[in-house]
Amino acid sequence: MYHSEALEHVDIMNQALLKLEENPDDKEHIDLIFRSAHTIKGMAATMGYEQTKELCKNIENVFEKIRKKQLKLNSNLASVLFKCIDGLQQMINDENKKIDLSSYLLMLEHPEEHHSIDNTESMSTAQLPTIRVKMSDLDSLVNLVGELIISKMKLENAIKEEGSVKSKTSLLDLGRLVTDLQYQSLKLRLVPIDTIFRRFERVVRDTSNQLGKKVQLQMEGAKIELDRTILDAITDPLLHILRNCVDHGIESISERKSLGKPESGYIRLTSYHVGEQIAIKIEDDGKGIDLDRLKAKAVENGILTQEEANEISDDKAIDLLGTPGLSTAKSITDISGRGVGMDVVINRVKDVGGHVQITSKKGMGTTMILLLPLSVSIIGGLLVNVSNEKFVVPLSSITTTVKINKNEIKSVHGVEVIEYQDKIVPIVRVSDILEIKQNNVAIPNEVTIVIVDKGGKPYGLVVDSFERKQEIVIKKFSNTSDSENSFTNATILPDGKVALILDPGMII
Repeated sequence: MYHSEALEHVDIMNQALLKLEENPDDKEHIDLIFRSAHTIKGMAATMGYEQTKELCKNIENVFEKIRKKQLKLNSNLASVLFKCIDGLQQMINDENKKIDLSSYLLMLEHPEEHHSIDNTESMSTAQLPTIRVKMSDLDSLVNLVGELIISKMKLENAIKEEGSVKSKTSLLDLGRLVTDLQYQSLKLRLVPIDTIFRRFERVVRDTSNQLGKKVQLQMEGAKIELDRTILDAITDPLLHILRNCVDHGIESISERKSLGKPESGYIRLTSYHVGEQIAIKIEDDGKGIDLDRLKAKAVENGILTQEEANEISDDKAIDLLGTPGLSTAKSITDISGRGVGMDVVINRVKDVGGHVQITSKKGMGTTMILLLPLSVSIIGGLLVNVSNEKFVVPLSSITTTVKINKNEIKSVHGVEVIEYQDKIVPIVRVSDILEIKQNNVAIPNEVTIVIVDKGGKPYGLVVDSFERKQEIVIKKFSNTSDSENSFTNATILPDGKVALILDPGMII
């Protein structure tokens, strides 16, 4: 109880101090910080955590002086207080953690002097508000609901063939109850995106101060909820993207003035629903991605030849950001430029079934969109047949399905394409890619195509036929290799057989 409540108060102090920095005379936020410091001090004293109690007492004293107008909050004092709050957070997260208390107290007495304190773990150790149930218990519940759905589908199959009207009615009732149970169990794992969004204000503030830049962070859609497993997986990638925006994207104050831009750059962080997915968009008004520099770096690292770099399209050049070790930073800083960049971000998002879209205009800014599934355990899927084998395509990646005459397939530069809604759509024959093509089979006149979206562009996956749309319980393979072209998930069908889940991005 101490741990979760104290962390909530640390969060309140962080948020109130950010607001107070904008409006130093706001009594409401001064009182909020004072009350939270006082509460943690009382709790720490009860638990016997002396250093936490002492640090809170000194933070209280500072705000008592601010209350009495004996002290004014300025940028230096705010930075010192943030460091103290980070110190508190570390001690709350780890009861054996000891800090150099005298250094912190000296900082509070002389905030205008430069003080160096190692607070590297401040943001990474911040934990989400805990649901007072073990996550392993929630996972077990969701797994059991998944098994229940599979059993329900098997029962449906059996009753469809030889069941009475009465048994079919009972099955309908059971189906409704299972669906409600599934909805409620998945809902238990949902956490508002706000729980991580709130931390980002500090990250942007600290990073921009460190670099001497002015940056405003605007956040929208923070009340949208996401599966906690997914939220945990994307927290670090989002932190990395935001630091990159401030470090690489937003120009220095003098640079922005000379370009006729406002002194203060902006980063907008927005979350919203897109069909069965959640999108998180990060956009800035900085310098954009220097594609020429990116291509030159790729040639330097042996990823491309000079000839390929000259011919490559802008979209393909942006895809290079996913290459390990490729950084266009001119110098390595504590913030970014070590080349452990976008490839890690893209892979972490892929691991939870999402993907990243990047667009950039030189001199105008960069936009990144993270598209994420609502759940990692139960999804909607389309069952398709390829060479007498059944596969599942996740509904979240499907734009539409079409059936066309085989004569409508054209070849452009050696690539098979179709025309759909005035767009040229490249097609991929799934049986060829999976190397399960059956020879000596007559090609039908009608071709079945599943149109999917990858990186904002349509592609057509040619399959033999599609059967039905159904809920899919994802079963992860325990011994998956890291190979790019391997399957990582499967599902159990109503007849008890196993079907592999296709990743359209991997197929393309």
